[in-house]
Amino acid sequence: MIRHRPHRFAATVAALVALAAALTSLAPSATAGSREGPVTIVQSDAGTDPVGAAAAYARLMTIPSRDSGAIYRSHAPQQTGADDCPAVRCRDVRPPVPTGVRIISNRTRVILPVGYGDRANRNKRYPVVYFWNGARSDYAAWTFKTELLQMSRQWDAIFVMPSGGYDSRAGMMSDWHDGSFQWETWHTGTVVPWIDRHFRTIRGARAMVGASMGGLGVFTYAAHHPGMFKAVLSISGLVDTTALSVAGIDERLNDALDLPKPYLRRIWGDPVLDRDVWNDHNPTWLAPKLRGLNKVLITSGTGYPGTTTDIHSGETERRVWEQHRTFLAALTAARVPYSARVMEGGIHNWNFFNNPLRWAMPQLIAATRS
Repeated sequence: MIRHRPHRFAATVAALVALAAALTSLAPSATAGSREGPVTIVQSDAGTDPVGAAAAYARLMTIPSRDSGAIYRSHAPQQTGADDCPAVRCRDVRPPVPTGVRIISNRTRVILPVGYGDRANRNKRYPVVYFWNGARSDYAAWTFKTELLQMSRQWDAIFVMPSGGYDSRAGMMSDWHDGSFQWETWHTGTVVPWIDRHFRTIRGARAMVGASMGGLGVFTYAAHHPGMFKAVLSISGLVDTTALSVAGIDERLNDALDLPKPYLRRIWGDPVLDRDVWNDHNPTWLAPKLRGLNKVLITSGTGYPGTTTDIHSGETERRVWEQHRTFLAALTAARVPYSARVMEGGIHNWNFFNNPLRWAMPQLIAATRS
């Protein structure tokens, strides 16, 4: 059972929000049609510089949730028609599914670094970066909906994208409370060691990237399996599942939030009676368990208000940003160092998720070797 000091935590959050209000300073909007809105990058380490960490949090809290006017474009294979998985660098593999473990699919895509197959590199080993998909796209989305394949030509690492389920059977990076599926067990107990056995990896040099639902996974897996991963990147991740608990209570609210029903109740149980299960899959409650990571990278937009229930919208990104307010406060209160890159506005879609990879990946890969 996870125990916290809720009154002390609430007081910390309140103090940080008050400081944010005192320091409010709105950034200028982006030029209409630009590729990205205004970006704020902060580094926080409350363990060594508590005042600086509070100021970093406050600075992020001043970023408005409004449409910056940016138009998010990319040259991903989905837009260009290019081959999203050329054989020279790409392998589609199927790690085994042990008896007693149930998942939807064991399909896994592996992108190899440039020169992996060259004779001169036959003894060279590489760090591994795992990519977890969002709830509305399966594992291969990273290679055809982002520019990862093109960008990764400059990065000396192996990239692994296991299936995590999607749509009404999105796994939420969890072993389901009702016993239907065991995604976490398969990912951490089978896929990780299988990749180490079948590719030239540096043992223990692992990082994770997750978008949306996958952003939930990078923090829960890091907290549940200390030492397995050295660095994490969350892109517009679900970082405070308290905000989702309504979807486990009222199906009308579930529909309004455009979430498949009734999967959250199946995954984590009743949000009241099984609160310990929900908390154990809530990055905000797990924040103290993230102290051992070499690098915590967080990126999100602030979104903007809207009336649409489309999941790929500024309104969804705004809701995600609201989760970040409590999550970043929890990291600060737990003295977990982090770097955050926050964009004014933004849309919860793959074109928007694409740009943060350029900022984060070199840092993430370097952190696997330290």
